[in-house]
Amino acid sequence: MKRLAIGYALLSALLYAVYTPAAKVLGISCPPAYLTAYLYLGSGIGLGILYLLFKRRFEQNEKSIDSADIFDLAIVIVLNVGAGILLNLGIKLSSAVSMSLVGNFEIVATSIIALFFGERISRRLWGGIVIILIASIVLSFDASHLKVSWGIVWGLLATVLWGLENNFTKKLSVKNPIQVVIVKGLGVGCGSYLVALVAGERAVTSGSVILTCLILGFFAFGLSILMYVLAQRYLGAAKTSAYYAISPFVSVILSLIFLHEAITGQFVLAFILMVVGIWIVVADTLAAE
Repeated sequence: MKRLAIGYALLSALLYAVYTPAAKVLGISCPPAYLTAYLYLGSGIGLGILYLLFKRRFEQNEKSIDSADIFDLAIVIVLNVGAGILLNLGIKLSSAVSMSLVGNFEIVATSIIALFFGERISRRLWGGIVIILIASIVLSFDASHLKVSWGIVWGLLATVLWGLENNFTKKLSVKNPIQVVIVKGLGVGCGSYLVALVAGERAVTSGSVILTCLILGFFAFGLSILMYVLAQRYLGAAKTSAYYAISPFVSVILSLIFLHEAITGQFVLAFILMVVGIWIVVADTLAAE
C-alpha cells in the first residue's frame, strides 16, 4: 500500500503540473473568469459522476458534510473564485515557466497565515520561506523593461488566497474529501461564471474549447486532489507534500518542451532559489512528522 500511495502522490503532482502550460494555451480562447469556471465545473461534475458510480465505496468510514459546514465551504468557495481568476489572469499575462514557479509561494502564504491560526514555524522552515520569498520577488520584477511584472503579481496574490483557503480547509479535513471537492468545484465554477458575466468577459462559443477546459479541470483539479487525499491516508501529510513538491518543476519542464518559452538569467536565478527553498521546506516538514 505504501508503494501504491507513493504512486498516488506522484500521479497527483503530475496531473496538476499539466494545468499551467495547458491554461496558457486555453487562455488564448478563454478569458480568465470563464476559464476558472469551466475548470472547476469539470472538477465538480467529473468527481460527482465518480461519486455516483462508486458511492458506497466513497462513503465507507467517512463523515458526510452537513449544514454546520456551510460557512467554511462558502469561505473556501469565495477564496477559490478569487484565486482561480487571478492565477489564470497571471498565466495569460506572463510566461508559463515563470507562473509554474510562482505556485511555490503558496507554501509561504500558508505558513505565514497559519501563525494566526496558532501554528508554530521552525527556524529552518523560516529559512526556506525567506528563500522562496526572495525567488518570488526576483520573478515579479521584469528586469529587461525595468518594471513590475503584473502577471507574476496576480499569481502571487492568488497563492496568498489559496494559503488562506488551506487554513480554512483544515476544518473540513475530517469530512468526506470527495464531497468537499465536489461542492467546492461546483460552487467555484458557478461563482466564477457569475463573475465572468458581471465583468462582461467575451463569451466562449467553441464547444471544443469548453470541453477541453472541463476535461482539464477534472484531471488537474478533481482527480489530482483525490489522488492527493488517498496518498495522505497512507503516507501522512508531510511525505505526501514532499512528493507533491515536484509538481511546479514538472510544470516548468512541460512548458519548456511544449510551449518553447525562452529562459532568462532572471528565471534561472529564481529557479535555483526555489529549488533550495523547497528542499529546505520539505526537509523540515519530513523531520517534523
